[in-house]
Amino acid sequence: MLFGFTFYQIAAYFLIYSCLGWCVEVAYAAVTTGKLVNRGFLNGPVCPIYGFGMLALLFLLRPVLDNNLLLFASGMLIPSLIELAGGWVLYRLYHTRWWDYTDRPFNLGGYICLEFSLYWGLGAVFVMKLVHPTVAALVDFVPVTLGWVLIGALYLVYAADLVATTIAAAGLAAELEALEKIADGIHAVSDAMTGLIGSTAMDADQKLDESRLQLKLAGAELRTAGARLSVHEMRQMTRAARAKAEEAIQAARMALPSGAEQQQRLARLAAELEARAEEMQAQLQAQLQRRGPFSPGRLLNAFPRLRHGSRRLSLDALRRQLQGGRGPGSREDRDK
Repeated sequence: MLFGFTFYQIAAYFLIYSCLGWCVEVAYAAVTTGKLVNRGFLNGPVCPIYGFGMLALLFLLRPVLDNNLLLFASGMLIPSLIELAGGWVLYRLYHTRWWDYTDRPFNLGGYICLEFSLYWGLGAVFVMKLVHPTVAALVDFVPVTLGWVLIGALYLVYAADLVATTIAAAGLAAELEALEKIADGIHAVSDAMTGLIGSTAMDADQKLDESRLQLKLAGAELRTAGARLSVHEMRQMTRAARAKAEEAIQAARMALPSGAEQQQRLARLAAELEARAEEMQAQLQAQLQRRGPFSPGRLLNAFPRLRHGSRRLSLDALRRQLQGGRGPGSREDRDK
């Protein structure tokens, strides 16, 4: 027994409320966006944070069940703390905010906000008073032996889903990290090239323009073949892109107004970074087209408002930064 519940009840309630929470997330997304999307972090119809949240409510709020005000206030506080902890842990693991409330008033670090805390409070009262008695009756109705067989099978599927999703999320986080690093590299190189205006500027620009033509052709080929790339090939591409971005940033930091050699090296790095940017964006596009389970593309569709890194950049913001970083070192910008 734990907090007055058997381990069988706890295991069953966690699965049931994880599934009911997933239903709430899907319904909310359908109402607010008009799209039917699997909004869970996992592939299956479960949201573990709802399972943890409901167990916490059951463990802690039974003494105040008859006091609606305390039930509401506690229902606001406890799920909000769990959401805060869950968001922070996921950020520490993947450097990515899978949900972000920064644009909502009275938010705490973007992890929680007053609006949704009020929803949790109302939901707690509704579930504890109306939903849980029915769920508890259904769990008690099923013979314990049969229930444990079903629970064991479901938890095995749950565990396999968790492992596969964790791997996919790590791969997606690495790709977003590489995109952000490339964007930083493009900006750093562009700024450095702007400061290296000299007699070799025209030669460097000609080299850059020629490289841009080559990368456009390579990018078109990659977009065609992107959907056929294996996970291993995509990871190799991601690591290579990040390494090139770090090389470019280091070169930009060490750049001095010393003429031809430095200017041409930066021009070459700028062209290579643009090529990497084309590759990474084509790779992400291929991921988005892979709508099946256990793919990073499913996570991107499930969390369209995710934010990556300490600057909380969205995927669209990363793309705009990549595109916007290509101009500052070009001949057109210097002639303005």
